[in-house]
Amino acid sequence: MPAYKSGLLIFLLFLLALLFLFAVKAEIDIGKFQHFIKNLGIFAPLTFILIYTVGTVFFMPIIPMFITAGLVFGLLWGTVYSVIGATSGACLTFLVSRYLLKDFIDNKMPARVYLIKKGIEEQGWKFIALSRINPIFPFNIQNYVFGVTNIRLKTFFWSTVLSMIPSSFAYVYVGYASSSTLAGDPAAIAKIINAIFIIMFISLLPYFIRKMKAIRNKQKIST
Repeated sequence: MPAYKSGLLIFLLFLLALLFLFAVKAEIDIGKFQHFIKNLGIFAPLTFILIYTVGTVFFMPIIPMFITAGLVFGLLWGTVYSVIGATSGACLTFLVSRYLLKDFIDNKMPARVYLIKKGIEEQGWKFIALSRINPIFPFNIQNYVFGVTNIRLKTFFWSTVLSMIPSSFAYVYVGYASSSTLAGDPAAIAKIINAIFIIMFISLLPYFIRKMKAIRNKQKIST
């Protein structure tokens, strides 16, 4: 094994051990984890981002992280920290895939990888952006699969940042609305309903975009 692969593997094992220690400290319970983050004071944002980053590499569910961000940091900063954590985690996973797992993923998922490579060749960053808001294709798996394509890290980074903002805002809003409920805010129910509608809209956005493209293509053909 080349030296850079060995170094990356050792680094990943270190990150896995670090994530395990955090999980033990937070007692692997979402409520206790939220309490754990909240009690870190000025170190809470950095710790949250680090856990999000490392957890993304190891397929940690991301929706609880969004909700935690909304509960602990509020809507604005919860969205900011979530986008930073999701993007840094995505880029780290992308690099792991490209330099450590490329041959494995190519062999295990040849058909899917081919379709994604073809989509990126035809649409570039737009393909990544649409994939980010498509709930059918899990975020953590996307990062690994994109790593074996020929897309540049710079393009992957910016398309991930921009496309993660809407979904991050929507799920953080759920946590923010939940915190309002716990605080006895009379507008809490309205906030929860708003969060549900935002998530539904974002989930259906790829469908609407495909429909609009189909209509445009028909108009071009007819003209």
